[in-house]
Amino acid sequence: MPINTTNQILPTQQTILIVEDEFAVANDLQQILEKAGYRISGIAFTVAKAIELKNQLKPDLVLLDILLKGEKTGIDLARILAEENIPFIYVSANTNSSILEEVKTTQPYGFIVKPFREKDVLIALEIAHYRHAHRIEVRVRQEQALQIALTDAFSGNDPWEDRLLKVTSLFQEHIPFDYFIIGFEKNHLVDAYRSCSFFRIGKEEYQTIWIENFLQMTGLTLEKYQAIQEQIPDITEAIYNGKEFEELCRRNPIKQLISKTFNMQSNLIIPLKTATNGTFFLSFFSRQPSTFLKEHLYILERLRPSLALTVDRLMAFDQIQLLSEQLDQENKCLQEEVKTGANFEEMIGESSALVNVFKSISQVAPTDYTVLILGETGTGKELIARAVHNRSTRKGKTLIKVNCAALPPQLIESELFGHEKGSFTGAIEKRIGKFELAHGGTIFLDEIGELPIELQAKLLRVLQEKEIERLGGKGPISLDVRIIAATNRNLQEEITAGRFRSDLYYRLNVFPIKLPPLRERNEDLMPLAMHFLKKISKKLGKSLTGISESTKQQMLNYHWPGNIRELEHLLERAAIMATSPVISLVEPLLYETSYDADLAISEPPSVQLVKPHMKAEKDNILKALNISNFRIRGKGGAAELLDVKPTTLEAKMARLGIHRNR
Repeated sequence: MPINTTNQILPTQQTILIVEDEFAVANDLQQILEKAGYRISGIAFTVAKAIELKNQLKPDLVLLDILLKGEKTGIDLARILAEENIPFIYVSANTNSSILEEVKTTQPYGFIVKPFREKDVLIALEIAHYRHAHRIEVRVRQEQALQIALTDAFSGNDPWEDRLLKVTSLFQEHIPFDYFIIGFEKNHLVDAYRSCSFFRIGKEEYQTIWIENFLQMTGLTLEKYQAIQEQIPDITEAIYNGKEFEELCRRNPIKQLISKTFNMQSNLIIPLKTATNGTFFLSFFSRQPSTFLKEHLYILERLRPSLALTVDRLMAFDQIQLLSEQLDQENKCLQEEVKTGANFEEMIGESSALVNVFKSISQVAPTDYTVLILGETGTGKELIARAVHNRSTRKGKTLIKVNCAALPPQLIESELFGHEKGSFTGAIEKRIGKFELAHGGTIFLDEIGELPIELQAKLLRVLQEKEIERLGGKGPISLDVRIIAATNRNLQEEITAGRFRSDLYYRLNVFPIKLPPLRERNEDLMPLAMHFLKKISKKLGKSLTGISESTKQQMLNYHWPGNIRELEHLLERAAIMATSPVISLVEPLLYETSYDADLAISEPPSVQLVKPHMKAEKDNILKALNISNFRIRGKGGAAELLDVKPTTLEAKMARLGIHRNR
């Protein structure tokens, strides 16, 4: 049915240019049009002749064949007509899919298939005239709908990849492309987590290509890719078709790789400056050399204000969510610190060995160098770590503590570096790792010697490159974190045994602080004991004023394999059992036991001072097990005596070959 409209132009007022190299077809079209009252401005067999006739008398509409005589085709002419806002309809029998794809990029007003009927031609003309007359109104409605759809897509709750895929599909309806890159960059570096590309493999099908996928396809390393990016000039808004695109590729190695990898021949790009001084960019590529028109650029220009606002709002919301998650995690860490924390002032003692430790803390704390704290179990390594942090320029930020021995091997990577939603079974939401939480502050890696060998390489990367990568992540995350590590193991022995990487050791051992065991700080023993006694007295609500002389003598002669922690727990037990203000030991402190060879700790204190680490650790655990009657959990259990988690103690027992059925 013909389209009726008050704005319709009558056929007698319309001039048609016919561009057709088959004389019979051109003649048929002329007869049909003249019979209907249209005026024919001319018939051209080539593009050159068509341009000549167009310049002599601008037609109201052009009917053109796709394949014409000469070098240029109807598609080349269509691009010229589109630039001059002259509507056109293709007349062709060609059904080649690649040609039809290129035809669509020129956005014709209609398509007449040969052989045609008179009715087909006249209806196509009426529709074309109607669309042309109402193009502004239609365009505004379409762009408003696109603007709303884009805002909805960006602002949804779907994963970032799904949101970008929706945006890609929406643009395809208005700007034809075969490859599309969308994302953020700042200081010439692309944000790997927020940038993605889509390669069209079907009408509504796209292959998602993240940066790491692109690097695999092209053989580039991340370092090389970033180095190239830094050399590329700022993104400018432009259309690059044919020869212009070839010239662009010679100047831009990344575009050249895209061209070769995906066989692209043209590019349209538009940058949007964000409120965070970064750039949000849309980059369209096509396999055809002349796909992109000024009209496509105009569409993006008209969408620019709303897109920029949407992107800024999106980034602001994401930043709020990230900070909220980080604050929640930091609060949890701070609560743990309140429970287990201690102040520098609580480092009791004036022995020369401890004074040297204080000097080391004062020297290294103001710097940003990595610190390795070495000392036996119970010597107060965490206290030293807190003292270094609290006297550094990072004291206003959080100190994040990680006990490497207490984390299950299958979860330690996620705990340290975080993971993306769906990165493994059970990952139902994104998790920020300890290193990200410590950004700007300090991370304390306690019992670093227990870190699995496969994780040591990733920690080494953090130390070398100052960046991490989440499990299931799309690229590296730059970090500013000071690392303090601690261990009660002899790491050089661990290196010899193949359990610790030598390169990681040398990275950690920048500034070692060796904590003296309590047996080497005899003059600090009684001040420490009285300090703990005051705390215990307050906690128990008992009036405890001193320690019996016999107990003092035993304490001064004891070798303290569990160090300060053992001293505190010993006083706690004595305080609980005390019936007077002056406490005494519940059991005498012994240097040796009468158990079998595995349990025996029969060496005198002078020999015990030079025990290998593994033997000393095993003896210390056996001592605690002996005192607790081989009970690991609960009040007075071995785990409590050693101040470690029961699971950690059990893991150490298994490693050292200590069995519970003694």
